[in-house]
Amino acid sequence: MTFGWLWQCLVLLVLPLSLGSDSCPANSKACSEQSSKRKAFWKSMRQEGLELKLRRKTVEEKAYGGQPAHNRTAMVLSDDVFYGRAIMKIPRQAVLTLETAREEKLRKELTGFLFEKRKLETVYNISSEDYTHLLSLAYPLIAERRNPESVFREWLDATENASVFALQLTHRQKKVLTGTTVEDAIQEMAYRKHLILDTASNLTFFKKKPVTEAEAVWALAVIMRHGRVVHPYQDQRDVRNPRMYIFPLPELLDVAMHASPGVAISFQEEVIIDGKREQDVVVQIARRDMPKGEEIFVWPGRLSNSEMIARHGFSFRENPIGIGRNVSQPPSWSENKNAKGRKEYDLYNCSSLEAFEMRFSAEGFPMRNFVRCYRVSWFITNGWYSPALKSRMRELNKWPPPEKYTKPDWLSWTQADAEVNRAILDYCQSMKQQLKDTMDSDTAEDFRHSKDPVDRVLWHMRSEESRTFKNCISAAKKIKM
Repeated sequence: MTFGWLWQCLVLLVLPLSLGSDSCPANSKACSEQSSKRKAFWKSMRQEGLELKLRRKTVEEKAYGGQPAHNRTAMVLSDDVFYGRAIMKIPRQAVLTLETAREEKLRKELTGFLFEKRKLETVYNISSEDYTHLLSLAYPLIAERRNPESVFREWLDATENASVFALQLTHRQKKVLTGTTVEDAIQEMAYRKHLILDTASNLTFFKKKPVTEAEAVWALAVIMRHGRVVHPYQDQRDVRNPRMYIFPLPELLDVAMHASPGVAISFQEEVIIDGKREQDVVVQIARRDMPKGEEIFVWPGRLSNSEMIARHGFSFRENPIGIGRNVSQPPSWSENKNAKGRKEYDLYNCSSLEAFEMRFSAEGFPMRNFVRCYRVSWFITNGWYSPALKSRMRELNKWPPPEKYTKPDWLSWTQADAEVNRAILDYCQSMKQQLKDTMDSDTAEDFRHSKDPVDRVLWHMRSEESRTFKNCISAAKKIKM
């Protein structure tokens, strides 16, 4: 057993048990029957169109982010896949969702709780879709895990020891998160865990055997690591938001994450006609011609390197999602899509508060979304807005700004830029000082020279944040208004 293998297990936070392990006594009749049922199910799924054009390959990973060089298992194409063709095609019954939950009683109760009675909103005062997705997957997962006859047993056994990185840290290691952009990560993860525990009491399905803390942590870890955003059918995208599903196929456990949504291909629902029969499937479609042997990735979501470490224990060499998180909500922006003025924001793709988050690249430059949306909000708030701005998207996205504008409205643009730069400088200076104030010399020396793999990852995260905000301040001060 090599150190590289141990490290891979750590960063993936999934330590597979032997896939040959059974949930019934070896050679028993019950075990044989369960195995036969699983084989019959997967045979039927292949008949329904299950197709994974993937194979495993060992690849070298260079040292980065506190991680040593190591080998990892990658999933690559087993054949050429041309533009518009399916890389993966998974029948709906092989996907774990609320709608496909095997336990009918749980399915009905959970549907009523989340969608019909909307108790998460009315009783718990929680309206975020993120928590709806969490609970709609957590309870079917726990029910499947408890079922010794589950057709997903091999996948369930392989994820048995899944854990949340932030919840595994020691008191000493938690101190390194203090003052960073993810200092609340432990509380956030703990809140999600307790939400799974607390809301389970609303479901009589769990009355005889309540959900345990260990089950809640496991479900949270599995959803965070293996939950995938799936886009609805093409004709429903205007009325239905993407949802999160679980693909309980052992072959997909080794698919790596990639920071860029352009490289990590998304999943979508489709109805495929096979002769006279319609097949309801989830597919991953090639966006270009892809050669045999090319690695396939999944997208972890809109996470900075710091957020990746807090959730998964590793970061990316290149990440288009900048470090930071501070939201600067403009006074004229509203969550209500029908509110006055909201449509103007939507025209510039400023349709959620995420667009107003201050996030920065390693070089200290803000993300385009923030620059564009903050400028638009300033124009609207200060009475300088004109629909003609729609034709100036390139200028709205540009940062640093030009030293001189040549158009008649140069004054309003200069004032908007000054306000953007002031907000950036204030935030970066505040974060740099906060990082300095929350770290003492003894702790810094301890982590700087530590050989512990978790210590090294955490120290890399804090160092990266410090450099990022230092570069941000330097870049902001160079801009002359």
